[in-house]
Amino acid sequence: MNNTGVFSFARKQSQRCPNKMLRPFANTTLTDIVLKKLAEFGDRAFFAGFEPEFEDRSRQRGVKFIKRDKKSVNIDGPITDILSFLKIVDFEYLLIVNACLPFLRVKTIENFLSECKNGGYHPAFSVIMRRNFFIDAKRQPLNFDLSMKTINTKAVEPVYEFAHALYFFNKEYFFENGRYWDWKEVEFIEIQDKVELIDIDTEEDFKIAEDIYKTRREEA
Repeated sequence: MNNTGVFSFARKQSQRCPNKMLRPFANTTLTDIVLKKLAEFGDRAFFAGFEPEFEDRSRQRGVKFIKRDKKSVNIDGPITDILSFLKIVDFEYLLIVNACLPFLRVKTIENFLSECKNGGYHPAFSVIMRRNFFIDAKRQPLNFDLSMKTINTKAVEPVYEFAHALYFFNKEYFFENGRYWDWKEVEFIEIQDKVELIDIDTEEDFKIAEDIYKTRREEA
């Protein structure tokens, strides 16, 4: 898949978990963890950031670095402005690897890419199946009947939850339409291992993930 770039991007600002990408995480950092994975993809991989710390770490790991502009790291949208640096990359398709998932394996990324290729390069998004009872804010059931008498997750209709791990999309479509894909056409690719999808957004997430990461290292 030489027509596909594999990348992550980051910024130092984070309201819910300040500097999560560069602060110590189990004797490493989230940035170093994701750069190690990207390095496995050779010339197809790159990392984008604004601050010099990201450039330094990318160089140390042998991953191509792309400089983001100041505006892109200080806004929450539109997404085409946040990812404006993609305009200069020479790839037809792109795969975003969420840098905040320390347990996401290289093999999982490779399998995801293979499914995208075998599926005709349709846009794709990672999901995870949940077998539980879900209800909206207005107390309306989403996947069960309120007349049920027994709560048994074995019998409930499963739902898919967005796993913000991997995003595969066409670069030209992205900039022409201002979004990754048409939601009516995007393929949902299931990731089986829930641990791989531990996503660090908050201080609590950071602490839990770090404890698990340390334990796994000690047991290895």
